[in-house]
Amino acid sequence: MTVGVHGILAPNPWLEGSGRHDFRESVLDLALIRAEAYGWHAPYGWRTPTGKKLFHVPDRWLDCDKGGDWAGGTQIRELAWMQADIPEDARHPRLPVLPLTRMLIDALHRVGSLTFTALQAYLPLQSAAGDASGDLDDMRDWFALAAPTAAVDVHVTVAAAPSVVWDSPEESARVRHAVQERLGTAAEVGAPSQGDTSRFAGRAKTRSPLEGARTVVHFLCRTREWTPDAAVWLVEVTGDALRSTGHTTPVVVTASSLHGLDDFHAP
Repeated sequence: MTVGVHGILAPNPWLEGSGRHDFRESVLDLALIRAEAYGWHAPYGWRTPTGKKLFHVPDRWLDCDKGGDWAGGTQIRELAWMQADIPEDARHPRLPVLPLTRMLIDALHRVGSLTFTALQAYLPLQSAAGDASGDLDDMRDWFALAAPTAAVDVHVTVAAAPSVVWDSPEESARVRHAVQERLGTAAEVGAPSQGDTSRFAGRAKTRSPLEGARTVVHFLCRTREWTPDAAVWLVEVTGDALRSTGHTTPVVVTASSLHGLDDFHAP
């Protein structure tokens, strides 16, 4: 699976002495250091020079690729992304969306001022199994503690490979209903207006984790806060809703908001 953090980063001025490429690599190294500090990262399948297998931790993951767009300026970009290998014998209800996101966000915050605009995740739904309802209930209770008057509109999209057949719009409605069931009263699912959709068009330059992907579900979610953790919550809830409605093929789920961007002024 892959997680990508989108936004605008203003690096701390005292850290801008090296080249942009070197700085980017330093940030990605920081992310891996953070993962090890949390105890999230396991070198599944790695071997020593003598051929001895180091570890076998089937409920964790292995970093296998990473990168980011560091062209600079005030344009929204995919600042950092990381890909993780999920072992075939790791059959758990939750994919590591939270740890991958948290380590990237921690690294970006450590080196500058981040204006976070979107989280995109490539989810191999076929790699998840079991019931995640307990964890999702806990997440809902957590975000329900935010002030109910601080409404933020978040766009959530689901993209699938061209070969995936959807009975739209009925199938999209089933997924949205399943998402709302998991969000409870902590957030509200609705249809985006044309004005909202056009405002987001062309704002982010990004890779395509799923070649030829097309949007199959798009809804507006009114939440009480816009943070990377809230974005993780919406991505995970959407992935679980897809599984519950019978979808087990890989998808790309994106949660995006321009909340606070109008007040951003790059140095």
